[in-house]
Amino acid sequence: MKKSLYLSILIFAGLCLFGCDKKNNKGITNNLEKKEIIVGLPPSMHNILMERVVKPELEKKGYTVVLVNFSSLRDSNTALVEGSIDLNAAQHQAYLNVYNKETNNDLVPLVHIPSISAALFSQTHHTINDVSSEQIIAIPNDPSNTARALILLQKLNWIKLKSDVQEGNVTLNDIVENKYHLKFKTLLSEIIPRILGEVDYAIMPGGVAWLSKVPVDNLIVQEELSPDLELMVVIKKENLNSQWAKDVKQLYQSDVLKKFIKEDPQAKGRFIWPQQ
Repeated sequence: MKKSLYLSILIFAGLCLFGCDKKNNKGITNNLEKKEIIVGLPPSMHNILMERVVKPELEKKGYTVVLVNFSSLRDSNTALVEGSIDLNAAQHQAYLNVYNKETNNDLVPLVHIPSISAALFSQTHHTINDVSSEQIIAIPNDPSNTARALILLQKLNWIKLKSDVQEGNVTLNDIVENKYHLKFKTLLSEIIPRILGEVDYAIMPGGVAWLSKVPVDNLIVQEELSPDLELMVVIKKENLNSQWAKDVKQLYQSDVLKKFIKEDPQAKGRFIWPQQ
């Protein structure tokens, strides 16, 4: 009797384990074969790539793509961690590193995507060779964009910075040579497009210029983005090998997207193709 009862318990336990294992395997299969992709869209000019190219091309492959707007990138990342969206495409590695460290999460990049860099603009000059003594240069006043603006000016050989300064902490006080005696106006990035006609040159984020409808003809030279400042598609680590993620990655590297950013009137001249 005891042997019969023991055997029955073993059979029941085995069936339960089989059922659980089957259920788990089904969950993994469904995740790999899912056909609905929910995309988080924080405020970003880069959303045009998803809306105009990636979403339509995914739908041609049989996917249903749902776009969800967020008021901030952090909110979008929270939704990604919680599983209410599958991906977003509006942050660079430097930001993601900080987010993961602060929240103890492990969101990961899927692919680097075309990005809109900061750039040197002018309404009155058409080349960097027009630089001359005591011209006025407008640059953003927030620390991150101030640093990027000054690094760009150094690459143009308009100024020279301290050799030991860290790139992310560069300020006007770090200028050791200003051979053209340039004068700097530091302003909120959003204000710079309004005063573009009042200065000789201005450096501003590409997204700000786009939102303010600064003509691409006013763009003289773009910042060279380091890989850690290129925007990326970000997903949960567990989804890296899923088929839907592979399809998203392929489209962000596709000739269709290259053609779009080269020829579309809104995108032309704005994006830099990623190094990675």
